[in-house]
Amino acid sequence: MRSGGCVLACIGLGLVLGCASSQKPGSDFVVRPTLSEVRAEPDAEPPEHQGEPVALSILTPAPALSYDIRRTLRRPPDVAGDLDVRLRRRWRYIVIHHSASNSGSEAAFDAAHKGLGWRGVGYDFVIGNGNGSRDGLVEVTFRWEQQQDGAHAGVAEFNKYGIGICLVGHFDQTYPTARQMEALVGLINYLQERCQIPTANIMGHRHVKPTRCPGANFPWYELFSLLNH
Repeated sequence: MRSGGCVLACIGLGLVLGCASSQKPGSDFVVRPTLSEVRAEPDAEPPEHQGEPVALSILTPAPALSYDIRRTLRRPPDVAGDLDVRLRRRWRYIVIHHSASNSGSEAAFDAAHKGLGWRGVGYDFVIGNGNGSRDGLVEVTFRWEQQQDGAHAGVAEFNKYGIGICLVGHFDQTYPTARQMEALVGLINYLQERCQIPTANIMGHRHVKPTRCPGANFPWYELFSLLNH
C-alpha cells in the first residue's frame, strides 16, 4: 500500500456524452469540440471546462473519506468484457476521469462519441455508479480489447500510452461510491502489475490538460493509500 501522489451534456432526451462535451453548472450551454478536434482523434479529449489552469498537484479541497476496502484486490471484482487481452504496446500511464454526469455507461458514451465523429467511446474502461450500469461494474471498451489509442486526454502521448479510466459521476458535486472505489483500486492494481506502470504515473485528466476532471472531490489520498504498489 502506498500514500502520496470529463461533463453531462443533457440535450433533448438527455443524451449522455460523458466528458465529450462541456456544460456550465446551472446552464444548458454545451461546448462542442471543434472540427479539427473531431478529426484529430489521436489528440482528442472530451473538452470540458476549457481554459482553466492545469492542476500541477493532486491536492484538492475534498475532505478525507473512508472507504472500507479490506480485501487485497489484484483485479476488479465485477467486469464486463475482456480484461486479459494480449498487450500490444508498452503502456506508461493511467489517466483517471469522471463523466461529469449523474448517469452513464460504456454504451451511452460510445454512442455519444461516435456522434462526434470518433471511432467510439474514448476511454479504455468505464466504471458504473448504479445509474446506467451496475454500481462498481468495470466495462471494458474496444479501446482496451483492441489495444487502440484512446481519445480521452487531449495529448497524443497520453492517448497513445495512457490507459483512460472514466468513473460515472460528477465529482465536483458528489463522490465516487464505495463500489466504484473498490473497482478502481482493483483495476489499477491489475494494470500496474500487468503493465508495470509506476504509481507516479497515475494521474487525473486535470494533470494533463486544463480541466477540472476528475473533479475537486476525487479522493486522491484515499486512492493511493489503498493501492498495492
